[in-house]
Amino acid sequence: MSYLTLEADIDHGRITVAEPEKLPVTGKALLTVLDAPARQPDWNKVMSLLGKMQNKVDGLTVERAARAEWDERERQQWGNR
Repeated sequence: MSYLTLEADIDHGRITVAEPEKLPVTGKALLTVLDAPARQPDWNKVMSLLGKMQNKVDGLTVERAARAEWDERERQQWGNR
């Protein structure tokens, strides 16, 4: 399988290839749009999401908390005997 990368322009939903002679007669293609300057973020949506993100804890902190819980269970279990 070979890959072919060509420069193309998009104008009102129509794709125009800069070098059409390099294209095969038939085939399938994937399109990657590298530049879309007209698209703007929806700031209302962005602002509504602020403050809702979760702070992720590093693995060492999680591991220490779990081990502390296990140690406490062992103390309680062996302390009652």
